[in-house]
Amino acid sequence: MRSAVGIGVLVGLALLLAVPGAHARKSKRYGIEGKFISYDPERQVFTVLVLSRRAGGFGGSTVGGPAPQDVEPKAEMELAVKPEGSVLLRTVIKSSEGTGLDKTGTQEGFSKAVTAIPTDRALALSIEPNPAAKSNPDAPRYRLLTMIIKLTEAEIQQRFREFLEAVDDEVDAP
Repeated sequence: MRSAVGIGVLVGLALLLAVPGAHARKSKRYGIEGKFISYDPERQVFTVLVLSRRAGGFGGSTVGGPAPQDVEPKAEMELAVKPEGSVLLRTVIKSSEGTGLDKTGTQEGFSKAVTAIPTDRALALSIEPNPAAKSNPDAPRYRLLTMIIKLTEAEIQQRFREFLEAVDDEVDAP
């Protein structure tokens, strides 16, 4: 019985190695950390300073896997953005409360959301290869899917205090 299981495992491994693409595929979505520098609404491009090829504290399912080598830490990088349309297709800027800053799906709403992006801290950025870069060498290599504004330590402490006050109020209520 053991030898049958062992042979089955060996055959499975052999097939996994023999079939191209059967093992783990490269991620199409990457999570990086960066600082926001600017937005060019004419070109629909964000410029960010890349801080890390990996977005810490969010897990791979939220922002994506580690970025490839062409995403260089300590270098500025342009990211294509899609300010308008369905929430499933446009670039989303999430606030520190976890909600989208722009619920309109319009250029005007997106522009207002951009003004709320802090420039003093790291942001989690979910990016993917930009399909337009294949046919246009001037297009940014990557497209920004989601930007998540991380909480500062002071904001975390403030939320914790507010939570404790709310719990105290519930306990004290008649």
